[in-house]
Amino acid sequence: MMNSAKTGLYRKIALASIFGAVSLLYIGIFTGIDISPQPTSPDEETVVEAPTAAPVKKTKPAYRRGPEVIALNQYFKSIGYLLPTLTEVPRVYIKRVPKGLGELASVKERKQLFLRIMLPLAMRVNEEINARRDRLMAIQAKGISGIPVSVKDQQWVSQLMKRYRVTDGGITALLERIDVIPTSLMMAQSAEESGWGTSRFVRKGNALFGQWAWGDAEGIIPKDREDGKTHVIKAFPSLMDSVRAYARNINSHPAYQALREERARLRAEGQRVTGWDLASTLTKYSERGEEYVESLHAIMRVNDLTDLDGLQFAAEDVPPPPKVLASRDD
Repeated sequence: MMNSAKTGLYRKIALASIFGAVSLLYIGIFTGIDISPQPTSPDEETVVEAPTAAPVKKTKPAYRRGPEVIALNQYFKSIGYLLPTLTEVPRVYIKRVPKGLGELASVKERKQLFLRIMLPLAMRVNEEINARRDRLMAIQAKGISGIPVSVKDQQWVSQLMKRYRVTDGGITALLERIDVIPTSLMMAQSAEESGWGTSRFVRKGNALFGQWAWGDAEGIIPKDREDGKTHVIKAFPSLMDSVRAYARNINSHPAYQALREERARLRAEGQRVTGWDLASTLTKYSERGEEYVESLHAIMRVNDLTDLDGLQFAAEDVPPPPKVLASRDD
């Protein structure tokens, strides 16, 4: 009896085990769990998946500036010369554009540096023009009132008439030509003609306005000069000399008679003479005609150049700029 009871117990245990195994098999089938044993081999290496490497960040190349650009920027900052926040302009005359200006990656920085170079130069040339006007009007007043005009003054007037191509009309005609050019117009044209101070002509010859001359000794030969042409882009000792020559060209060349007439009309009517208005007359300055005028207007508008027309020089002196870039006021 004992052996029979033990045999029955063993049979129940075996059946329970079989039933449990079958149940697990069906559970795996219906749930998708793989319960089958995986073969192993003593020669098989265990492969451990390496963690995904973090993406390598690309470092931007260092933003380099030439030493002259750095020096000029630091100088302007040291004297508080920043656009467009200034209300008075320091008397700072830069002789040439700094090396490396064209390599600046920041267009905004390049433009700001160029405008700060140009602004005092344009204002100084207008100051010189006004001084001539004042002297001319004083001489004219003497003549009207019957006061004898000195020989020195007479000779000076004669020289101006030759320089400004005046053949008749005397001092009255001279005053129509010897007149200021709005700062905004000078700056817009210099930016357009020199590529914001980066052209080969301004780098090699301080030629801000692309004025022509004849004879290779006078300037720089354009790379695209047609066969048979002899013109060059006139070179100058300094940027100031270039601005002076430009102003005399605008005030004397027959091609810009329309500008001078419009300026005289605005003066006679007591209206403000603006660079925007005078730019509209410069269709003969470039072969591009009206497109050139539109470009000047765009430069004035985008860079707020018309706001610079009413600025005055600061009364206080400032430390001179770096010697290599400084130009004496002569």
